[in-house]
Amino acid sequence: METDIISLCSIINQAIHKPLYHNFFNIPNQLKYNQTFTSIDLIEDSQIAIDEFESAKSIGKKGRSTLLIYGLLQSLFLQQDGLYHLYKCIVDEKIKQTSFFDAFSFDKKIREVRNDIAGHPTNRKKTEFYFIAKGPITKDRFTYAGYTPNFRTVEVDIKTFIVKQLEFTRKVLQAVLVDISKKIEMKRTEHNDLLLTEMIVGAGRHFELIYRGIRDDKRNFQGEWGISGIKSSLDKIRKELHIRYNENLPIGLSEAFRLIDYIIHRFNHWNTEKTLFGNDDAEIFLDSLKNQLRELEEMLKEIDEEFKG
Repeated sequence: METDIISLCSIINQAIHKPLYHNFFNIPNQLKYNQTFTSIDLIEDSQIAIDEFESAKSIGKKGRSTLLIYGLLQSLFLQQDGLYHLYKCIVDEKIKQTSFFDAFSFDKKIREVRNDIAGHPTNRKKTEFYFIAKGPITKDRFTYAGYTPNFRTVEVDIKTFIVKQLEFTRKVLQAVLVDISKKIEMKRTEHNDLLLTEMIVGAGRHFELIYRGIRDDKRNFQGEWGISGIKSSLDKIRKELHIRYNENLPIGLSEAFRLIDYIIHRFNHWNTEKTLFGNDDAEIFLDSLKNQLRELEEMLKEIDEEFKG
């Protein structure tokens, strides 16, 4: 039976790596981040095992396969643990496991059966001992018995367990996804009233001053104003970007600033050495700076759109 659990795990995995979540909630806490994505992986792998159980055509020789039963119970149990730790990492780090199960109306019998049969069946609570009843086992149900010390038998409806676990898993994953979305939106709304593209307009106004410094024999002294002005404008943009991305700029932005910084460094060098005026290399660098700023502006447009939501 195909489920949407694998799809939800994939969506959550993508969501936790969006910069507005990853930079603020993952990178500052590497241990929690590691537990988050391994929990997603465990939930997904467990679901694959559950789906494999449902699609299995044989229950084993003579209609009995304890391997399938043990495998299913263990997969359900592992998925429950993965869901708990994922929820704890993302939504509520203080929540206790019992409170977590109660919050999602989880049927704890599923967990109890696993502990009886596939946990420590010959030493359960040090006073209880369990075994799967002999004879044929169907994929829909089986019976196990034990001593508590009184003898008891338990009928297990496997099909119902799987349905309940699927509903529980889906609810938890959807709650986790909602929480991630809220955190991303919270970070986005902190900055959506400031347009980065408006800030870069100020940088472009300094091109003419730099050009005068290169070619205007009467006003070449204005070149220094243009260099410092464009650097100041770009520093403001960079500062705002570092705030938005928690000091972890996307690689495209980092590369753009690396090239722009080098160009400005060269302009400052020529200006200090009094070799800016009449410098053909400086004119070529100015043209390159225009191209770099155009590319940066396109990136900033995308960021403005992202922060508008």
